[in-house]
Amino acid sequence: MNKIREQLKRANPSQQARLKKRAMALLKQKRMYEGQREMTEGQIFNMEQVGFAIDSVKDTVDHVNCLKSATQSLKVEQKKLDIGKIENMQDELQDMFEDNDEIQEILGRSYMMPEDIDDE
Repeated sequence: MNKIREQLKRANPSQQARLKKRAMALLKQKRMYEGQREMTEGQIFNMEQVGFAIDSVKDTVDHVNCLKSATQSLKVEQKKLDIGKIENMQDELQDMFEDNDEIQEILGRSYMMPEDIDDE
């Protein structure tokens, strides 16, 4: 385009008309190429979006499969547990700690000392 502008400055009127036609044709060609570029960029964007969607679905399938496997494993392991036995064990442990506290209190008693002595 710059070349044509320079030629227009030096051209006579008949050459100017021919150069203007040439410039118009180049501008039309430029607009056509820009339109094609925009269309191609849109197509590329759409392809990238489809690829992203496919990857997302694959990740979701993997996630669901992992959850299924984890659920099955958890069911198997929970069958090994008896809630009643666990409650009984916790009760026994609590009783044992209470007994231990009582034993410690008994052993911590002082002999022949009044309990109401003030340290001051």
